[in-house]
Amino acid sequence: MIKTVLITGANGEIGHGLIDRLAERDKTEIIALDLTPLEPLQAEKCTRTVVGDILNAGLLENLSTTHNFDAIYHLAAVLSTSAERHPPLAHRVNVDGTLNLLEIAVTQSHLQGRPVKFLYPSSIAVYGFPDQTA
Repeated sequence: MIKTVLITGANGEIGHGLIDRLAERDKTEIIALDLTPLEPLQAEKCTRTVVGDILNAGLLENLSTTHNFDAIYHLAAVLSTSAERHPPLAHRVNVDGTLNLLEIAVTQSHLQGRPVKFLYPSSIAVYGFPDQTA
């Protein structure tokens, strides 16, 4: 069975690594979404690449109606330094954009009659460095 995944923030370091790993699997369709076009070497590993914003409800609705996602890997975010400089934008992207994607996962889950995995990883920017004494 072919699995279809959506990767937001696909053009970041984690996104590139995830695309590489998922592309090694024969039965994974990768839909990559980012504000900037993917580099050609990354793009060729994807079924579809989309330049767009997770705040664009129309774009997300279009993706949701044209693909049945098995998983959504949500990597798109305004990171710490930019977030400190532009708090309203950071809130819109990091909160409202995440809610937009969660709504897609819920809607698709109802339509497909099965759960849609929603993965929202982060980094030391959120979790900090591991406690070496633990």
